Amino acid sequence: MRHVFLINPAAGKHQAAMQLIPQIEAFFQARGEEYKICVTQRPGHATQMARQEAEAGGPVRLYACGGDGTLLETMEGIIGKSNAQITHYPCGSANDYVRMFPCHEAFSDLEQLADGVCVPADGILCNGRLALNICSMGMDADVANRMSRYKRWPLVSGPTAYRLGVVETFFHKFGRDLHVTMHTADGVVERQGRYLFALAASGQYYGGGYRGAPQASPFDGLLDFVLIDVIGRLQVPGFLKRYRAGEHIGTPGCQFFRGTRMEITSAGPAVVNVDGECQTAEHIVFEVLPGAVPFVLPGASVPAREISA
Repeated sequence: MRHVFLINPAAGKHQAAMQLIPQIEAFFQARGEEYKICVTQRPGHATQMARQEAEAGGPVRLYACGGDGTLLETMEGIIGKSNAQITHYPCGSANDYVRMFPCHEAFSDLEQLADGVCVPADGILCNGRLALNICSMGMDADVANRMSRYKRWPLVSGPTAYRLGVVETFFHKFGRDLHVTMHTADGVVERQGRYLFALAASGQYYGGGYRGAPQASPFDGLLDFVLIDVIGRLQVPGFLKRYRAGEHIGTPGCQFFRGTRMEITSAGPAVVNVDGECQTAEHIVFEVLPGAVPFVLPGASVPAREISA
């Protein structure tokens, strides 16, 4: 097994990922195992390097050393490559995907990652793009679109950038007129109305710690769908507090479904959040890719089946 580390020097603050290099070198030299360190130089570079390492042949484990964006790029490079696995050494400001795992601190342990077990995790297909965690349309997508600007400010962390995005969005029009079609175990379900959020999730957390899909599992071959009715401006702060804690499921105005496909048509162009990357569309489809991502859990992490709300 080759061990390849994709280091994003721009992730987080104080070049946290770059500080890993001496640890990686000492660890693998002591173990006598083959390793390689690659430093990304531009957006999309992790995808390119991950694809090259996978196409070089032989078993390879790729470590995304950065934030959720680095993990997503690495995943995009190895999808469909049976010899490649990915895992995450979190160095970003949010690291939302790994938050849902019990013992998520173990993702910062080189030994446990090197000795970890690969399990098939679900991916999400979104109008031809790949995602791993959470996709959405609505207020949260607008926030994600705005937070990308704040993340470039000095001393602003991912969670702080998200809060600044929330504040800016608060002063704009709320809600989107959406037609939503969901494929569930009980058949096709359609909803039409004005919604604050429409969410399709394989993971649980996004936006720097908001637990938008608290019951989602990346190992069940399904997506969790969450629809939030539009609410009054003065209700938003209280709702966001519950939403961050994952306490919104089952409350009035929140609809929850589970299935394989969500199709959304918006009355006019709207921002779509695809694992923190934003685009604009009037029509979007989120579809589960069951077990498409060979994801390595650290040695101390509990079995996938124990991941729950």
